[in-house]
Amino acid sequence: MAEWKFLPFAQTALKNLFSAPVTTGYPFEPAQYPDRMRGHVSIQIENCISCGLCARSCPPGALTVDRKAGTWTINRFDCVQCGNCVNVCPKKCLSIVPGYTQPDVAKHSDTFTRPQQPAQAARPGAKPVNDAAKCVYCTLCAKKCPQEAITVDRAAKSWTLDAEKCVGCGLCAASCPKKCITMQ
Repeated sequence: MAEWKFLPFAQTALKNLFSAPVTTGYPFEPAQYPDRMRGHVSIQIENCISCGLCARSCPPGALTVDRKAGTWTINRFDCVQCGNCVNVCPKKCLSIVPGYTQPDVAKHSDTFTRPQQPAQAARPGAKPVNDAAKCVYCTLCAKKCPQEAITVDRAAKSWTLDAEKCVGCGLCAASCPKKCITMQ
């Protein structure tokens, strides 16, 4: 009686023995990733302006940006590859690339440092300028500024820019309904 229970297993084993293998010849053949695979976040650090929008939009808090040091850090273990950081990046220096990150025995973070540039050539002509004749002082530019570099006073009809805080991301110009802000 016990032999009859063993036969269905033997039949499956024999079928698998004579069928083609399911696995690929890894590492000799490159991995084929599924169409809907999320991949992992990649950065072109030379294009990053350290605005911090990616870190603010990251649900698990896997990203940190240090503007003064010019660094961008991702904790790969905490990242869920949702793509929020890629969607909000004003300079489009973030992307999700196919493939898995290399496994490791401990949690670690990847830190990327922006290359140093001469002071005058760091961001030529990247500061917003407001045309007061067109401005309606709606405060949208100040609300969109990731560094809070713009101050708008509707009562006094004043628009001021803190040039030290401004990173030149251009979100203020993009959000202006009257198109009175230009990047110069």
